[in-house]
Amino acid sequence: MKEFKKIFKKVNGIEILKQYCMAHVILFSLLETAILGLSRKSLEIVRLAVDNRIYCKLKKKYKGFISEYQQKEDTKNILHEHVDIVWVCWFQGMEHAPKMVQYCFESLKSNLRDKRIILITEDNYKEYVQFPTYILEKYEKGCFSKTHLSDLLRLELLIKYGGTWIDATVWCSSPIYPDYLFDSDLFMFQNLKPGLDGQCTAVSSWFITSCSNNQMLMLERALLYEYWKENTKIVHYYLFHMFFQMVIEAYPDEWNKVVPFSNATPHILLLRLFEEYDETIANAVKEMTSFHKLTYKFEESDTTIKNTFYQVLFGEQE
Repeated sequence: MKEFKKIFKKVNGIEILKQYCMAHVILFSLLETAILGLSRKSLEIVRLAVDNRIYCKLKKKYKGFISEYQQKEDTKNILHEHVDIVWVCWFQGMEHAPKMVQYCFESLKSNLRDKRIILITEDNYKEYVQFPTYILEKYEKGCFSKTHLSDLLRLELLIKYGGTWIDATVWCSSPIYPDYLFDSDLFMFQNLKPGLDGQCTAVSSWFITSCSNNQMLMLERALLYEYWKENTKIVHYYLFHMFFQMVIEAYPDEWNKVVPFSNATPHILLLRLFEEYDETIANAVKEMTSFHKLTYKFEESDTTIKNTFYQVLFGEQE
């Protein structure tokens, strides 16, 4: 029970239960939990089962919309441009960002010197994109958070301009990386088999490269906007990812052109951040990828632990 309480608090269990109620899967989740138990592994299986149930409900509801969208879709005379722009967003401004976010932003500036890095904030985002009125109204009413607004923002920026969206908590460890990360018509880190088995979503959204007016991103935007025409609350934290799975199924040939790169590798450092530093492992991870998805959500006391990956890699910057 202690482990359950710890996990429940860590994942913001109250908010998850609210979403389950909204999606009408709360009884299903309780039944699955009663059958499988409260261990960490059991709760993960329950989460996957509930996520899949929510996904199936959404897929059934929006199947007709996708079909109608594709019938009306006109791809003629649409310009697809590539630009060397990296989009980063921290709505409060970088001067008010947590230290980890600042470290990550500086790493992008240091290692992506051939890119134009644009920081999007609450004060300037309307200079770059325009949202439908009902989207802004629902955001201002608190129907969804800044986190979800950033989901919509990355779509608007990439569809309008192209370039690469990188979350503010991504650390770049080297200026050496494959060209396809920034040159592709579309690139996203993915869940790959066998890890994909049992998952209802296949992508990560924290690093997205695309040309302007990318066909798959445009359908993703259309789905999210259609959702917010009808709803005042978000049914799942990973709504973006669930809709994108539908996009993948709608455009399988386009998705097959995307270079497969596992999203597990860029998370290795995150999972070891406050473990004892091992130079061999650190170098190996940095050889595998130059981009590492981190977090600023940790206890301040953890940062003072000696000789951790955090201390060695970031402590000297403090």
